[in-house]
This record gives sequence, C-alpha cells and structure tokens, in this order.
Amino acid sequence: MPQENPPPILLEPIEQTTMTELVAQRLVTLLSNGALRPGDKLPPERDLAQLLNVGRTTVREALKLLTLGGLLEAKRGDGTYVRREFTNFLSQQIEWPVLLSVQEVDMIVEVREGLEARAARLAAERATPEEIEEIGIYKELLEIEGRDIERETELDLEFHHAIANASHNPLLCRLMLSLQNILRQYIALSNQLTDRIESTVAEHEPIYEAIAARDPDAAEQAMIDHLAISKTWILKAINQKMDTR
Repeated sequence: MPQENPPPILLEPIEQTTMTELVAQRLVTLLSNGALRPGDKLPPERDLAQLLNVGRTTVREALKLLTLGGLLEAKRGDGTYVRREFTNFLSQQIEWPVLLSVQEVDMIVEVREGLEARAARLAAERATPEEIEEIGIYKELLEIEGRDIERETELDLEFHHAIANASHNPLLCRLMLSLQNILRQYIALSNQLTDRIESTVAEHEPIYEAIAARDPDAAEQAMIDHLAISKTWILKAINQKMDTR
C-alpha cells in the first residue's frame, strides 16, 4: 500500500530585525528580569553604546522607541529613567512590539474598532453633560505651542478613555485600560507622523460633535473614520522603515 505524502510544513518567513530593535529588546529584557526597576536612571547613551557595542545613534533611537511606548521617561538635562508605572505593562505579559508589522497594525485596528466604535455609539446614548465636557479635552491640543508628541499622546489617550468612560460599560473601560501601553505606542507614532496638530484635532472633532448631538450612528462612523486615518499614518511609517532596510 503506497504511503501517503506527509502534509507540507508551513513556516512563517523570518522577519529582519534592525540593530535598533535588538537594542530595545535587550533593554526590555532588563526591565522584565528586574535588572532595571521602576524609577531607575539608565546609564548615559555613551556608556550604553559601549556596553552594547553599538553606535550612540542606535542607542538613541532605541531609547526613543521605548520612551514613546511609555516604558521610559526622558528628563531634559537629567537623563532617561524607567517609568514608575511600567510594571503594569509587563505584568500583563503583552509582547513588546518594537516595530509594528502590517499584520499587527490590522489586529490593533480591528480591536480598537470593535471597542472604540462601540464605545462612541454608547457614549452618544449615555454620556452625561459632564462626561461630554471631559471628551472635549482634545481641544487642549490647540493650546500646545509647536509640537510636543508626549503631551499630544497623553491628551489623545485621555480623549479615548473619556469616551470609554462615557459608555457606562465598566468592562469596556477595563479592556481599554488593559491595552493602554499598546495604544500609547500606536497613538504616539501616529502623532509623530501627522503633519500638523490641526489634523489631529480635525479627526477628533466629528466624534465629539456626534456624541454631543446624541447621534450614535454618526459617532460610531466618525470613530471608524478616525481609526482608518490613524492606520494610514502607521502603515506609512512601516513602509518608510522597510525602504531603509
């Protein structure tokens, strides 16, 4: 009796990793195993470059990635510190996406759309006047002089969390909070690439206005539109990264 051919082995192609990503991953490992603790100050860039046998530019870019992701905090004139609240991120055992792939972007957008489009709809139905006022926090973006990515990102996150809170669904709020560090990285990268702060405000305004007008359909669609634009900026960043490899 002839033997059947074994099923083909399916293997995912190995993705190339840049030196910046490797350095960032090495630092995340130090955070995970306790070698670096909340509040610790990192060695200067020069010392890190020597220890890791890489250039200072590579170290600087790796630190920037982790700072945007909310794990590190750069204090002007003082140095770079481990954020005191980063342990919540590690305890959830979420894999640190130093560089988002197209597939990861799709997954994040699908999750965000499922949660946030629904949150916007519910907020339009349930938000109190005080909660609608809190959602209007995005307007403070226009008060920022020049560009301040960290401040822009925090206001952006507060806007989305205010909508989740206005949904009056505690589980939805908890799910949003569980994704906070991934969302911070995602939003920070999108803000970094957005040409003008006015563009970000223009994306948030229709969501706010629809919620304030008690229009669930418009609020849901405005959120979907906003997430689609954000995805466009992220994919642009990935394509730029791939072109430099």
